[in-house]
Amino acid sequence: MTLKNFASIADTKLYSEKHKNFKFNSLGRTDLLVSEVGFGGYRIDIRSPLNRDALKKALLSGINLIDTSSNYTDGNSELLIGEVLQELVNANMLSRESVVIVTKGGYLQGKNYALSLSRKEENYPFPELVEYEEGLEHCIHPEFIEDQIKRSLERLKLKTIDIYLLHNPEYYLKYAEKKGIDISTAREEYYRRIKKAFEHLEKEVQNGRIKHYGISSNTFINDADTFDFTSLEKIISIAEEISKDNHFSVIEFPMNLLENNAATKTNQFGNEALHTYSFGKLTTQVSKTGQPGGTTLLDLAEKKNLGVLINRPLNAFYNNKVIRLAEPLVHNAPSIEAINQELENINNLEKSITEKLKLYGYTDISSSIIKNLFIFDELNHRWTESKDIFRWEAKLNKHFLPKFHYYKNYIKNNSLKNEELEMDLFSCTFKIGKLFSLISSYYNNEYLKFTDRIKKDLAVSVPELKTSKKLSHMAIHTLRSTKGVTTVLVGLDQVPYVSDAIEELKQPVNKDFDWNKINADQILNK
Repeated sequence: MTLKNFASIADTKLYSEKHKNFKFNSLGRTDLLVSEVGFGGYRIDIRSPLNRDALKKALLSGINLIDTSSNYTDGNSELLIGEVLQELVNANMLSRESVVIVTKGGYLQGKNYALSLSRKEENYPFPELVEYEEGLEHCIHPEFIEDQIKRSLERLKLKTIDIYLLHNPEYYLKYAEKKGIDISTAREEYYRRIKKAFEHLEKEVQNGRIKHYGISSNTFINDADTFDFTSLEKIISIAEEISKDNHFSVIEFPMNLLENNAATKTNQFGNEALHTYSFGKLTTQVSKTGQPGGTTLLDLAEKKNLGVLINRPLNAFYNNKVIRLAEPLVHNAPSIEAINQELENINNLEKSITEKLKLYGYTDISSSIIKNLFIFDELNHRWTESKDIFRWEAKLNKHFLPKFHYYKNYIKNNSLKNEELEMDLFSCTFKIGKLFSLISSYYNNEYLKFTDRIKKDLAVSVPELKTSKKLSHMAIHTLRSTKGVTTVLVGLDQVPYVSDAIEELKQPVNKDFDWNKINADQILNK
């Protein structure tokens, strides 16, 4: 069964009336009503029962906006959303028209990258392809957008996508800067490409495959003179040049407790500024009064009645560091001594296995296991060099886990015809997996001390946050309280995260939050 149509005003209003325990906002000029927290689909995967349960709980609890992209988990995010939505609709637990689906296109990674390579081999690559690096390309040419909308519709099991966003189109500018292209020339080409994409998206609206469109960009919030800056003012003018009745309706960008440029930086230069910005470089930023002109991104979006989706509310990039604005879950954190003792136990087992591999003549696999599965030499008294949970998780996910899972499956699926050796290898994988969890728990506990301090500091500097139980609640609450913000997209890939978000949604807010109360440097450097 293909799910019909797109979200309707009447149905989203009925949905909001059913879930009166928290507030719904109008999504800009679309007039659709959407929950103040949206389901962020960045990490969800059709292969995960936990993700499936979380999505069901969110939809049935009143969270009615789902944000995803064609490249999220290589299409598996869209597949899960399509399956869950169809299941709930078929069971008469939900109407399709009450849910707002946002998806995006632009990235060529994974299967899309393989498709690009295949097309190149057949001498018909996607036009205007940005070949950013090996394994990552980008494109917003109409031919690619048309292809991606078709694939997204199939994965989502929909006839119409409510909101379709160009996904980080600034990759062209990043590419142009790397290639040494003049900024004025690069910007002219950038906005030409966006205009071409918008013209095609208007056709997609007419054909009924999408309802509204917009842009998700990380560089809306940058200084206006940075090379990869995306000007909302310019994009609005492009949409209005195409048609006064255009369907450019939604923008998405990062914002959080530590990255608040959208509310504080006057990087958009409207009618009060005397400047030339015709597919090129901003030549002046001085207002008619002779003073610096401009407005903030949020003020301009509100003035133009655009829906505003906020991403990365709980993950900040600050001074080249990742700051997670949520308390980690920690159970019985181990000491450094306990972890080192566990490492010593693994060392003894590795030595025993090495001797047995040699004794029983397993020369073909012996060196491979010793080199790739064994971890004592690499981690003994060196695991603390990671310093924090982020660097540890990066090394764990990129270096240790791929090899660990390969050999764990190998041992499970291949007989060595020696029960004693097989039991030792099985025990070794168990202990290594336990060790990884212990180290993660240790670093999470250290990070918990950091988040507790931030939470206490915020409660002092921002009195209205005193009643918030968690740092994640504080982070979401400030954004919900910000004028111009429609929906905060939160990664709700597990049921406890959904419950947390719903608890916060029940707290009333006023759209009057003063971002000058928060001094990121002061909070982080105490």
